Amino acid sequence: MKSKYDIIVIGSGSGGLGVALGMKTFGFDVLMVEKDGNNIGGECLNSGCVPSKALIHVAELFAKGREAASYGLGDASGKADLQKVWEYVHGRQDMIRDHESLEYLREKEGLDIEIGYAKFSGRKEIEVNGKKFSAKKILVATGSRPRMINVDGMEKVNIYTNENLFHMKELPENMLIIGGGPIGMEMGQSFARLGSKVRVLEKHNRIMSKELPEVSTIVQERLEKDGIDFFLEHQLINFPEANMALLRDKSGNEKTIQCDAVLVGIGRTVSHEGLDIEKAGIKLKDKKVEIDDKLRAKDNKNIVFAGDAAGNVLFSHGAELHTTVLLTNFFTPSPFKQKFNLDHFSWCTFTDPEVCTFGLSEDEIKDRGISYERIDHSFESDDRAITSDYRYGKLILFLKKNWLNPRNGKILGGTVVAPSAGEMAQELIMANQQGLGAGAIFNKTYPYPVQTRVHKMALVEKFSSGISPTIKKLMKFLYH
Repeated sequence: MKSKYDIIVIGSGSGGLGVALGMKTFGFDVLMVEKDGNNIGGECLNSGCVPSKALIHVAELFAKGREAASYGLGDASGKADLQKVWEYVHGRQDMIRDHESLEYLREKEGLDIEIGYAKFSGRKEIEVNGKKFSAKKILVATGSRPRMINVDGMEKVNIYTNENLFHMKELPENMLIIGGGPIGMEMGQSFARLGSKVRVLEKHNRIMSKELPEVSTIVQERLEKDGIDFFLEHQLINFPEANMALLRDKSGNEKTIQCDAVLVGIGRTVSHEGLDIEKAGIKLKDKKVEIDDKLRAKDNKNIVFAGDAAGNVLFSHGAELHTTVLLTNFFTPSPFKQKFNLDHFSWCTFTDPEVCTFGLSEDEIKDRGISYERIDHSFESDDRAITSDYRYGKLILFLKKNWLNPRNGKILGGTVVAPSAGEMAQELIMANQQGLGAGAIFNKTYPYPVQTRVHKMALVEKFSSGISPTIKKLMKFLYH
């Protein structure tokens, strides 16, 4: 293994792999450093997106089985065999590892990979296992870690995060979810469907607080139908005895609940400590590197960041966006380099129903002084929602006002709540990214009754109600 490279990549998650493979494809010499040879693929593959979505799939089968039983299919009561569930989950991970394994990346992709802890030893140099390596650029893609609670009695209960959840030995009778964000809601619903009694503790007055309030309400009501209990505006005081948690509400009232398993889902922490990054001429502020809008360290622009380590968006596909910006900017003159921004970013929470949000939020639109109109469309009367039983669904859209052509305002952002919201929203996301107006949806003919037809119906409802008496008179005059 050589000592000088075109680029060194620290971390093998979505951001690290994306940049490493991209640069290798372009013909550059790449060294990738990963502290754990069993962690190739990073958080997403090993303890995040992949195992959680496989678990959600199995849990959905249980839910549909119980629903089918109500139509006479047979008895669908009982609980899951957790070990069989894990066999499926881990099997899906292994399939993906086939093209992300250490051996595959070395032999098939031609990457040089060093297993060990990387520490900076200069502005363009690192040290791993006592060996020094240098490069024109160094990418830090070291990920993040789950935030942890700190209360008395933690030794008395089984505490999980996403890092150890998918190796749980037995299905818990009573499961406490701490945190009402995406991880807690996805996993809480899954375990409830597999047979656990799930309770959710959330310090705010609603779950999924990054979404619009009406979205939180829809999801909570659906999760309650799966038997989940919610303790909103509560805090965890301690674990007073084995498998028991003491909670306190905002009025000071206390309640003890059973919990033979506790899943902590209160966010993630990004830290650049432990890399000796100061030796690269970079100062830490609150344990983090200050990064500019082109994903470079402000103190040393040859050190770049991707994935959770960039600290600006903690999603696997956020790392893909980082990769696109970096690979573009590596070959773009300074005045024309791309700035990283989230104006067209989207994310999906894979509960049932799913929630997919994209583009600018309503607050961001207001802050920028953009003249807009909001569309709120219930699926109550949508034909497909009626036949497939999701009339609780909702579409929220923000359109930029177009004074010359009111039906063609640009789609600025929005949210879809439905069983397949992540798939349904893709045409809206495309329109948002490409700067298309609502006319692209309004003028489209959809096969009846596909789910996305509701997008057009929302626009028809909106614009039909806005036809003025003057326009109606003109139409009568023109009719022949």
